[in-house]
Amino acid sequence: MREYNLTSVTEMIFGVLTESRGFVFRLTLNFALILVVIVLEWGLIEIVVTYLIEIAIIHFIFLIIGLFTPQPLDRNGDVWDTKPTTLQPIPLLPPVYRRNIRFIGYKSVFPGALIVALIIAIFSNSDVVSALPRSVGVAIVGITLFQLVKVWRYFIVDQSYRDKSPQDAVQFAFAPVGEVLFITFYAFIQSPL
Repeated sequence: MREYNLTSVTEMIFGVLTESRGFVFRLTLNFALILVVIVLEWGLIEIVVTYLIEIAIIHFIFLIIGLFTPQPLDRNGDVWDTKPTTLQPIPLLPPVYRRNIRFIGYKSVFPGALIVALIIAIFSNSDVVSALPRSVGVAIVGITLFQLVKVWRYFIVDQSYRDKSPQDAVQFAFAPVGEVLFITFYAFIQSPL
C-alpha cells in the first residue's frame, strides 16, 4: 500500500499539470464559460442548451475520429482478428475501417438517442430558441474549436490515430454522456411527483 504525504501529492499534481499540455487551455475555457454565465446573467435554459450542444459536439467529433483508427479492438483479451477492409471516400482523409463502422454505430445508438431526445425536449418550445442570446452561439463556437484542438492533439498530431483503436475515441465521447445520465437521474429523483 502506498503512503501519501504532502510531497508525493504535490509531485503527483505537478506531474499531471505538466504532463497535460491542454490543462491550462481547458481551465481557461471553463473559466470563460463561468464568467459568461455570471457577466451575461445566463439562466438555466442557456446553460442547459450550451451543455447539451457541447455533449453532442464531443460525441459527434470523437465518434467520427473512431472510424479512422486502424488498431484492432481488444475485447476481454480477444483481439479482432479479421484483416481490416478500408473505404476511402475522400482521398484527403485517412481510410475508414469497415469494422469500426459497426462498432461506432452500435456505441452511438443509446447516447445519440438520449442527446436527441433532450435537445428536442428543449427546442420544441420555439420561445426558448428565440430567447437564446447570441452569446450561446459564441460559446458553442468556442467549445467546438476547443474540441477540435483536443482531437488534433490526441489523434491527429504525428498521425497518432494510427496507434489508436476505436475504443480510445469512444472513451472521449462517452465521458460527458455519463455526466448527463447522472444529472438526469438526479433531477428525476429530486423532482416532486
